Amino acid sequence: MRVKARAKSSNTPYPIWVYGEYITNPPMRPSDGAKRPEGHYIDKGGYPGANVYAINLDTFCRQTAAVDKNGNKVYIQDILLHETEEEIAYFIVEDEETAIDIVWGEIVETESLQTADIKVIGNTIDNPDFVKGMQYYRDNDIEIPYLPLLNTQMSEFPYLQLECTKCHNVMLSCVYMAQHKECGGFLKAGFATKVYREKEKAFA
Repeated sequence: MRVKARAKSSNTPYPIWVYGEYITNPPMRPSDGAKRPEGHYIDKGGYPGANVYAINLDTFCRQTAAVDKNGNKVYIQDILLHETEEEIAYFIVEDEETAIDIVWGEIVETESLQTADIKVIGNTIDNPDFVKGMQYYRDNDIEIPYLPLLNTQMSEFPYLQLECTKCHNVMLSCVYMAQHKECGGFLKAGFATKVYREKEKAFA
């Protein structure tokens, strides 16, 4: 059985996301014909055996049948922004068939989320404190922020502006964080520019 998945590499200087086919009995290395040991790998395809990466199984995520509005494949543990004219919501993909609303806990079938309404904005492996942050906003009646991407470093989005609810320090970041490392307070998130002013007004 072929399993499409992604995971972070364990045999590169820095862990990188690898997408492809999950295998446990890898092909020989084409460079020297050496046999790789059995283990956990992802084969990216292309020339046989050339793009095979050992992976950290703790980061393993199966591919689902869903696709977001930008044509990105959806994987387990992805964080989805669900956006309609009436509301926004955030879902975590729990398994190949279901997703859970982070704020309210509603469980839905992934196929019930319309492709045109969902966008992959990150994942729980790279953003392990995202759920904690959203639940803090909910429990303390803080407005749920509109976040079209959790890592803005390599995108057209402006930097995130994060304000600590405890010490009131304001900082700029390219990556969403739920808590201020200095004092432990939770961070309110917004953007450093008003590019998304109309979106903010629409969901106010």
